Amino acid sequence: MRYPATLLLIFLASGAQAFRICAFNAQRLTLTKVVREHVMDTLVRILARCDITVLQEVMDSSDSTTSLLLRELRRFDDSGPYNALISPLLGQNVYKEKYVYFYRSQKTQVLNYYVYDDKDDLFVREPFVAQFSLPSKVLPSLLLVPLHTTPKAVEKELNALYDVFLDVSQHWQSQDVILLGDFNADCTSLPKKRLSKLALRAEPGFHWAIADGEDTTVRASTHCAYDRIVLHGERLQSLLRAAAPFNFPGSFRLTEEEALNISDHYPVEVEMELSRAAHSIQPLHLATLLLLSLLLSLLPPHLGP
Repeated sequence: MRYPATLLLIFLASGAQAFRICAFNAQRLTLTKVVREHVMDTLVRILARCDITVLQEVMDSSDSTTSLLLRELRRFDDSGPYNALISPLLGQNVYKEKYVYFYRSQKTQVLNYYVYDDKDDLFVREPFVAQFSLPSKVLPSLLLVPLHTTPKAVEKELNALYDVFLDVSQHWQSQDVILLGDFNADCTSLPKKRLSKLALRAEPGFHWAIADGEDTTVRASTHCAYDRIVLHGERLQSLLRAAAPFNFPGSFRLTEEEALNISDHYPVEVEMELSRAAHSIQPLHLATLLLLSLLLSLLPPHLGP
């Protein structure tokens, strides 16, 4: 559908509110790694793009890594304030990781959280589930379920993730759930024939926002959609505006070598339209109206009102 130029400009000026949720495998993130200036600077710029970020592969028993990142993030970006929610160390052997949520506390708050009770020991790192409030009348809260699978058992863990979804949706009586993280859901870890047989693909209602053809890897020699975001719930899916990997080396003008010092993964993100401004025309301030008049006066006659 084509809209008159006036309506398009009013729509763009109506102040629609976007909310961005991200997941990022920061690749063995330790205090030793994060204190390197270029690593810290890049991580902070990545985190500042998002209202909620789930950081994976955080390997620090003392939480010093998270505390330092949080301090620098607050210094860098005053659109916060930011807070963090940290899982326990999770893993089946000496190699253990944490999931860490970084979030803008003026836009969202943690309502509840728990580590999934993996009674059958299906996960190497069981999901750390969290419920967040949202500044939306349409969707006042949202459930996030992060998972970093082990490459040796991707299919088993992703099928078990469907059971986590059932547990979470029943626990909080909500169908609006985002499953996200480094699923290792492509290439040799999970061929496409096996991917299509997953319960999360076969059962109705799930939308894989990061598509199979995407590349979420930094190395030029690989093209794999390892990192995913999966949405469930009609209300949630109706608010989806965009979804994509974030090519931070290209955006920040880093060489591949420089980028690999940060991670060999791209962050993945979804952007949601939370305000009603996306569906209706809102009253405009006088200054906005004057600006619109000026812009319209500059349009060629065949594009005018």
